[in-house]
Amino acid sequence: MNVVEVVLETQGKVGFASREVGRTVDSAEYILNTALHYALGFAQGRYVDTLHRPKYVEDTADVADDVYITPAEPVESPSYWTTIYNARGNRYATINYAAANDPDQDINIPRFGRERAFSHGNEFRCYVIPKDADASEVVSDLPAYVRLGKKRGKAKLHVRTINGRRKNGEFTLNHPIGAYDYEGKPLGSVISKNMRPTPLLLQAEYEDEHLEIPRDEEKPAKLPVALTFLAKKR
Repeated sequence: MNVVEVVLETQGKVGFASREVGRTVDSAEYILNTALHYALGFAQGRYVDTLHRPKYVEDTADVADDVYITPAEPVESPSYWTTIYNARGNRYATINYAAANDPDQDINIPRFGRERAFSHGNEFRCYVIPKDADASEVVSDLPAYVRLGKKRGKAKLHVRTINGRRKNGEFTLNHPIGAYDYEGKPLGSVISKNMRPTPLLLQAEYEDEHLEIPRDEEKPAKLPVALTFLAKKR
């Protein structure tokens, strides 16, 4: 079974608002497949969104049965850039209003803070697993560069097709999947990570049909075959 391996190499700063603690915005070390569907061209968002409610299920309705895109994990420990910003208004003087009379009290825009984002040259690996699609067609449709993150940072794609093997029996999941993407019940050894908008499963033991994907100088990636993006939400 052919699987498309995609390595995203950051070209400059790429950051996500994975965690917001006080005035610190931090990028967690995984790129969710909610973002990858749009970045890789498998889903289209709206140019103007007045409702501010995600429509991941609706936006991926036409491709969910054709392919599954895993979240991306770092190939090596990622390096970060930390930026301290101090944004002042364009007024000559800042008036110190009482809290009850502050005209900006309902605007959730910090004026100063700290941002930690991925620096240039980080690599993140994900897999596009064809179900009713052809791997060669998937490769031909992928762009050479994508935009990611809160500030639309640039990443270069390195793509190759790998021959994965389907097996049956017990296995240990060792590449992240979305917590809502698989209906199987874990037997144990569950490691999860709470992220927004969807949590991740990083490790778990299962007994089911699964896919082994060779990786250079690493143990093969092991993933369930019956994966569907947001399966539990459809």
